Amino acid sequence: METIIKTDQKTITIELANAIASFDIDKVTTLLSEKGKYNILDEKNKIVNGNKVSFINWFTNCIDEFLFVNDDTTKLDYIIDQCLHCRIGNPVIIFENGRLPILTRNAWEREKCGLMLEFDDNLVSGITFCFVFLKTDNPYLFEKRCSKQLD
Repeated sequence: METIIKTDQKTITIELANAIASFDIDKVTTLLSEKGKYNILDEKNKIVNGNKVSFINWFTNCIDEFLFVNDDTTKLDYIIDQCLHCRIGNPVIIFENGRLPILTRNAWEREKCGLMLEFDDNLVSGITFCFVFLKTDNPYLFEKRCSKQLD
């Protein structure tokens, strides 16, 4: 009989945030479920679900692109917030004030993005892009919605 030690979601969230912040992709890989669904951007910049391998490859490219522009960065800053829209209360990791992952290259689009986590046992089983947070303002989100309503 195998003993399974349950790790709480807060601990897993902190471990994942620290692994990403320190660019430890091997550790990130160990925290993600093989059967999970993870948001990525496809070649047309549309949000799609990918598997673990496609997420790791995509996110590694995002980090490389971020570091190319911010070459003096040795560790990413992050905060842990909560989702206030699709999965209310789920943890959301916001890196570099929402600038990572890079979802747009347009300087005038200042929308913050976080990684909302879902769990299965001791692993992250889903990562979804999150834009509505409990404690963190995302003013561009409101600007975008207002401009759509004016059109």
